[in-house]
Amino acid sequence: MTDEPAIDVHGLVKRFGAKTVVDGFSIRVRRGQIYGFLGPNGSGKTTTIRMLCGLLTPDAGEGTCLGLDIRSQSAAIKRQVGYMTQKFSFWEDLSIAENLDFVARMYGLPDRRRKVDAALDRLGLGNRRAQLAGELSGGWKQRLALAACILHEPKLLLLDEPTAGVDPKARRDFWDEIHRLAGDGLTVLVSTHYTAALKH
Repeated sequence: MTDEPAIDVHGLVKRFGAKTVVDGFSIRVRRGQIYGFLGPNGSGKTTTIRMLCGLLTPDAGEGTCLGLDIRSQSAAIKRQVGYMTQKFSFWEDLSIAENLDFVARMYGLPDRRRKVDAALDRLGLGNRRAQLAGELSGGWKQRLALAACILHEPKLLLLDEPTAGVDPKARRDFWDEIHRLAGDGLTVLVSTHYTAALKH
């Protein structure tokens, strides 16, 4: 494993009009770690994560994500990162398997049927593959969202408030899987607004 950090950014600033949302943010995360990113709602966590994964360009600051420059190599970063947003976004009239197949097509994955099946099995979704996404509870939607994030075998997972609104058992099951993924060498950065979410 390389000694190069998974994330190494310094002095990130992001403004929207006259409002400064992120001001001088720096972080360094070693590969293979689960790293908690703590802050109250409205503190700029989501904006920071979007800068790290190449969805937003910082107004100031510099750094790398997976060894790639966050300013000039954002497209390459996106291909190697799994980003799970606060609000799970699915096609509710498609089944679990159809949602994952659509994501696999967007990534242009070869052998996508095998990768969809592997993600379904890993997240315990195999028996529900034909169920419509719109019928799922919060915990099962969370599993589907995580399955979609790992389909393309990313090197880094960015999780934005991933356990908000799910029951305690679903939260425990989710963290069990995150620890297994980290044990396989994946780096995980998770943002949350309460410390209990990081306890395991």
